Amino acid sequence: MEVVITNKDYVNLKKFMILHSKKAKIQKMLSLYGVAFEFIVVGLLIDGLFKTAPACSIASVIMTILWLIFYPKFYKKMCDKHIKAAKDLEEYSILMNFSINDETISFSPDKNPKPSEFFSLNSLNRVVKSSENYFLGFKEGHYMVLPLNDQISTKIENLVQKFNANIEEIEI
Repeated sequence: MEVVITNKDYVNLKKFMILHSKKAKIQKMLSLYGVAFEFIVVGLLIDGLFKTAPACSIASVIMTILWLIFYPKFYKKMCDKHIKAAKDLEEYSILMNFSINDETISFSPDKNPKPSEFFSLNSLNRVVKSSENYFLGFKEGHYMVLPLNDQISTKIENLVQKFNANIEEIEI
């Protein structure tokens, strides 16, 4: 089946990858809480090793509080900057060939996909639906964006029934 991918689909994929992908959520949690925890641990270690007054511990707690206040604002600005950069791209569309076989999914601009454009159905671990697109997530960390239409909806629902999976619905 031939699918037209536009820059709007690309922007939606970029938003999804930045805001809703599992790797992005894990990275945000580690950056927020991991760094804050490191501040506290370093402050306690320095106090313990050098037998100083609790100045380092107090400083590390203050730095932790500041990190927990300001990092989310910085992270949101950084995400907005990446999304804005994706939106500023020129208008374009590309014709892609999408097919689902018994064991593989292929997504390629050519009629004959390269080996790197085949994805095993067993590695499909996430199907997400937004108001305009489907996002297929694979265990390797790859995501595929498909526009929302009747043909694709039918294929995706058959795929989901075959694997007893759920379609997550998100707002982008």
